[in-house]
Amino acid sequence: MRRRAITAIVFVLGACVITPIRTPSVEDMFVATTEAASEADGAMCLMPEGDGDGPPKGGHHPYSVASDSSRTGEQHPYSVASDFSRTGEQHLYSVASGFSRTTEQLVIPKSSNEGGDIPPVRMVVDPYPSFNGVVVDTTNDLVMMSDTNRKSLLVYDRTAGSATANAAASPRQQIMGPDTGVGFVAGVAMDPGHRELFTVNNDVEDRLVVFDYDARGNVKPKRLLYVPHQSWGIAFAPKRDVLALSVQTPNMFVVFDREAKKFDAPIRSVRGPKTQMADPHGIYFDETHNEVVVANHGNFRPGELITSYTAYDARESRQERTGNQFNENARGRFLLSSITVFDGDAKGDVAPLRVIQGPLSQIDWPMGVAVDEAHNEIIVANNGDNSVLVFPRTANGDVAPKRVLRGPLTGIKGPMGIAIAKDEIWIANFGDHSAVVFPRLAAGNVRPRRIVRNAPSGRETSGFGNPYAVAYDTKRQEVLVPN
Repeated sequence: MRRRAITAIVFVLGACVITPIRTPSVEDMFVATTEAASEADGAMCLMPEGDGDGPPKGGHHPYSVASDSSRTGEQHPYSVASDFSRTGEQHLYSVASGFSRTTEQLVIPKSSNEGGDIPPVRMVVDPYPSFNGVVVDTTNDLVMMSDTNRKSLLVYDRTAGSATANAAASPRQQIMGPDTGVGFVAGVAMDPGHRELFTVNNDVEDRLVVFDYDARGNVKPKRLLYVPHQSWGIAFAPKRDVLALSVQTPNMFVVFDREAKKFDAPIRSVRGPKTQMADPHGIYFDETHNEVVVANHGNFRPGELITSYTAYDARESRQERTGNQFNENARGRFLLSSITVFDGDAKGDVAPLRVIQGPLSQIDWPMGVAVDEAHNEIIVANNGDNSVLVFPRTANGDVAPKRVLRGPLTGIKGPMGIAIAKDEIWIANFGDHSAVVFPRLAAGNVRPRRIVRNAPSGRETSGFGNPYAVAYDTKRQEVLVPN
């Protein structure tokens, strides 16, 4: 019996040694990391001032943010509660996370010799959304905006906000969380006919995600489409049932079926030196006049210098090159910002029908673009100088805008998305926690008709736009964050 027992033990141990231990896949690790991050998301660690021995009078740190409550009575996902006390040489912080609904203490180390799972000494973080793309559904009187900071989609009533709004407006719904696939999002679109919401991830995730109209919270998309790296804008053409996406570095736009999913190929693409596109961002499909309007920053990179980041890029890249030719002298160049207008059926390397470009146009780093199809006007979110430019739809060459919205009263700050609907112009600000709404014919330095805030008035935005690096300037004692 003893020998049998020993034999059995040896056999079991041998089986454990021989049987390979499953190591986590890249996908497993990514999911685990994302889930762990979601638990910490919404938590802030705030350092006390001075070297006091305890909380200030009243028991709360002056930087503590009291928890707001949502309409359901639950803790708001942006809310943070932070107090501190001292225990020996360590600071203790209570952090309430809007996602985990729990409160836990973070121990701030006093020495860099400590190891293990320790929190940072301090964080620079913006707990509120930053608007980017905007689209209006006039059928259901809704407006949707993308949020690059908290990685979410927010849907509001079209009449939300007011001229004197100081508090954050409550969205009807918010789509947010690791299951959504919403990351560094840019363009948005709404299809009231099929009750679908669209958004495209720009610099990181390289995919377009689609949700049902009533989706909210941490929900999986009903479908996703892998798209070229740096896809930015979305233009939905309901009559054709297609989506056009602008793509920055390859200087192109691609057209997909609305129901395209996973690795489905585009119906067509417009790309090449004849197109005069250079770092395109905003895009609009004008079905009334069968035209596609594209806003270009002016940063041009030739095909030889375009890297294949995704499976799509590997299939479609370097279309401008012939065979295996490679020009060692190829260089990028800076061009004037522009608006290029193409035939709605354009395909391949074709010249635009019209180009608005030059000093008279005042176009400077244009982001979103929209067409008022009823009144024959092109409306541009001019990010470079915090303005909105309005041109005749048929404008061509170096022409001045017919109207300009610009000035401190407008509240336009870092305009990104733009939309025209029901005789109103919607502007999504990235440089401020707000969107502003104007009458269609507004011009000059005038106040908006309504302001939709995603944070209390006066809360500054960090301005982070997908930061990839950080540097410390020892001379000026400043932290530099390129976006």
